[in-house]
Amino acid sequence: MSQTAEQVPTCAVAIVGGGAAGLACAIAAGRIWAEQQALAPALLGKPAEERPAGQLPVVLLEKQDRLGRKLLATGNGRCNLSHQPLDRAAYHGTDPAFADAALNRFGANETLDWFRQLGLLCRTDPDGRVFPYSYQASAVLDLLRLELDRLPVAVLTRWRAAAIQPDGKSGLTVISEADDRLSAGQVVLATGGLAAPAFGCQGDGYTLLGALGHRLIEPKPAIVQLTTPREAVRAWTGIKVEGRATLRRGSAILRQEDGEILFTEYGVSGPPILQLAGLVNQHSARSGRPLQLEIDFLPLLAEAAVTGFLAARLARNGQLPLKSLLTGLVHKRIGQSLARQVSGLSLDAPCASLDMLQLQQLAWQLKRWPVPVTGTRDWTQAQVTAGGLQTADFDPDTLASRRVPGLYAAGEVLDIDGDCGGYNLQWAWSSGRQAGEAAARASLGQWPT
Repeated sequence: MSQTAEQVPTCAVAIVGGGAAGLACAIAAGRIWAEQQALAPALLGKPAEERPAGQLPVVLLEKQDRLGRKLLATGNGRCNLSHQPLDRAAYHGTDPAFADAALNRFGANETLDWFRQLGLLCRTDPDGRVFPYSYQASAVLDLLRLELDRLPVAVLTRWRAAAIQPDGKSGLTVISEADDRLSAGQVVLATGGLAAPAFGCQGDGYTLLGALGHRLIEPKPAIVQLTTPREAVRAWTGIKVEGRATLRRGSAILRQEDGEILFTEYGVSGPPILQLAGLVNQHSARSGRPLQLEIDFLPLLAEAAVTGFLAARLARNGQLPLKSLLTGLVHKRIGQSLARQVSGLSLDAPCASLDMLQLQQLAWQLKRWPVPVTGTRDWTQAQVTAGGLQTADFDPDTLASRRVPGLYAAGEVLDIDGDCGGYNLQWAWSSGRQAGEAAARASLGQWPT
């Protein structure tokens, strides 16, 4: 049912999206307003979801039936919430430096202090990944919700924003699919991207801000598995190797990543592969040509050393069957495939059948096995969105829109994405806090204290 002008609730700051960035934003804005008001204890004694919008300065709008659903799934349920030290080169986008202002103000150390104040102890693993000490994402979400309950914030769930309109005065009106309306002095968009649609990520923010003149960098899946022709890896499905994945464009190396690589029925996966996926989409979109992926099965050995090892083995036992030549170096199925591919002989043929050139070719394959990449898996498998709202349309110091007064954006909806390892959640905390504080300060005086 439509509301009359008198029935439309008002607030100082409305935040659209109750994920990590939206939660950080609501807490930041709520804290600033808590300092300005002496609110009725009875009102703050209720859970944030039971408080009426229009009686508190900050309102958090979430279309799902609960807050933070995607947050619960991060890090396989363990919540890799940041990274130490924070490498700025791990952030990507049309202008990665756009993220610097938020990360400088609220980086990994500040984030850990913030969570400690909320009651969360964290641990950092040898790779720099930061987790809650309990390894429970639910603990992170519970503490964030408890903080919301302490602050002058109302939460409306099952409230999907369908439009944002200037109200003709000095604020904005957020309109739901059911035609409910909320008038706000400032509105922060923290709707996420397209990755993991099972958690409600459907690109709502692109539509909402596109209608207001904001530009979009085409979203692409990132932190996602790579696909190959089925025949390229079918024989190796299920095999894991500790290796090095190299992404090339011609002779130029774009990026290298070491770690566990998994061969699957659709292609390749594992942490090194997930890190490269964003570049695959980015460069393929620019050139129209796929990039070349190479896998080094023996990253700790030089190619010449591998050739020497194989030559010594052949000299010691030339009657060794080809199928056993690489036993002890790589997985049996991989070794036999490469030996057959290079020699063109039966795997029962003796190693003495190989000449030095073939041994060199085999060593080359072990160090630079080419993988034909056809693309990435789809949004249902992606962890993060690359692309999004153009950052040139926002002020990096406040995350305020340069096109619509009173509008802000935070988190994955913007054209900033990070590597695996906690970088994307760190961006959510940093940008959410920055937008929340800026919106709250701008709203002071727009709503009664």
